[in-house]
Amino acid sequence: MHINGASVPARSGATFPTTDPSTGRHIADVPRGDSVDVDHAVQAAADAAIEWQFSDAITRAGLLRRLGALVSENADELARIESIDSGHYLGKARELVDAMPLWLEYWAGAADKVGGRTIAVPGNKISFTLLEPLGVTAHIIPWNYPLLILVRSVAPALALGNTCVVKPAEDTSLSALKFAELVQEAGFPDGVFNVVTGYGAEAGAALAAHPEVRGITFTGSTETGREIARLGGQHIAQVNLELGGKSPLVVFPDAPLEDAVEVAVQGFCSRAGQVCVAGSRLFLHEDIADQFLEMLVARLRTAVIGDPFDDNTQMGPLASQKHFDRVREYIEIGKQEATLLYGGGQPEHAASAGFFVEPTVFVDVPKDARIAREEIFGPVTAVMRWSSVEDLIATINDSDYGLFAVLWCQDITSALDTAKRLQVGSVMINDWFGELPMTPHGGHKQSGTGREEGLEAVHGYTQVKHIGINLDRSPAKASNWAGAPL
Repeated sequence: MHINGASVPARSGATFPTTDPSTGRHIADVPRGDSVDVDHAVQAAADAAIEWQFSDAITRAGLLRRLGALVSENADELARIESIDSGHYLGKARELVDAMPLWLEYWAGAADKVGGRTIAVPGNKISFTLLEPLGVTAHIIPWNYPLLILVRSVAPALALGNTCVVKPAEDTSLSALKFAELVQEAGFPDGVFNVVTGYGAEAGAALAAHPEVRGITFTGSTETGREIARLGGQHIAQVNLELGGKSPLVVFPDAPLEDAVEVAVQGFCSRAGQVCVAGSRLFLHEDIADQFLEMLVARLRTAVIGDPFDDNTQMGPLASQKHFDRVREYIEIGKQEATLLYGGGQPEHAASAGFFVEPTVFVDVPKDARIAREEIFGPVTAVMRWSSVEDLIATINDSDYGLFAVLWCQDITSALDTAKRLQVGSVMINDWFGELPMTPHGGHKQSGTGREEGLEAVHGYTQVKHIGINLDRSPAKASNWAGAPL
């Protein structure tokens, strides 16, 4: 692990294995941290917090830029670690790593530019606010995009003067440990950035419940998010949650079908469907549904699924045996609820020991079916036809989730009207989701609270302090004492 600037084992000496999801082979043993290690890391972060909080913002910005340069210099190794540990195919992993300096540069640029405001108040007074860091922030990272989500949350936290303790997912801990080496090499003070590896119930829960942790950011399932919120609420920590999704991808009758088909494939097959914003509900207007489905199946037949290190691969495996079993169970449920149009099995050419699932398309899906309402988190989509915009919007909004939506529609008036009425955090029109550091990301309802990225993320890592100054210096001369206790 990485605590207080040093590489350390778990205090207990315990470890757990991590495996390559494309082969099922053992990669390495990872320290199995628990509450003792979490306390060690949090205390290191708390000890570093005061000096780091009052460090010059330009100094923090310089360190973030140096870290971004180191990420670029080590991009090949980081991408290979991400591929072998999480199942990302290498080309996509490299694209993601190449993009990560954007987050570090964005928040380096923001470090000395975000701040409070002056307030007009009655009398000869000055009133203003300061934005101050929370202190120690906890970053509980999921297994689907281990390094990207780590970077997108620690970059603003560090830029704004917080110290960080990261708990990566147990299935995908390796890239966080390599990133910690780069943080140290960049010159960040000891204790500012810490990584504790271990299981959620042992290390993650202890981190969320630690009374010295003032802010928590978590990306993952709604069920786990509720528990994180409960644990953080016991000591009134500020909690930011990006949780599950059941995102709709809507195709209007005037849509360019070839483009919309490609986005539909990206929507539920990217990262083998292991994406919070995955387009796992596909709404096709009845006028174009048959043609669209023919084109969709033809496109899926060309998808290359297999070894993440093969340059031709377009979709890798699911991240673990446990998750593979879960997705396969949902496919069997879907066969009972709807009509299987395509997929449903394992690719014949994929590695027999790996956790591979074919892209799977169900049609004639009732809107109350489990595969239409529950997050599967695999390459599975539920197709529903529509004709009435009113019914379409009602069906989309009749969901526990509200993270993301995609609309393919040439009539911009119809597209904007629909977008405004959807109960989701983001809507893309005639495009697919490309995560960027300058645009806010988060959900409504059980898809979460707060926002990652964009200047909106400042609120997740700061607290507001109000300061008032009476320039008259004599309260007795004040004409209006309405706010006083007498």
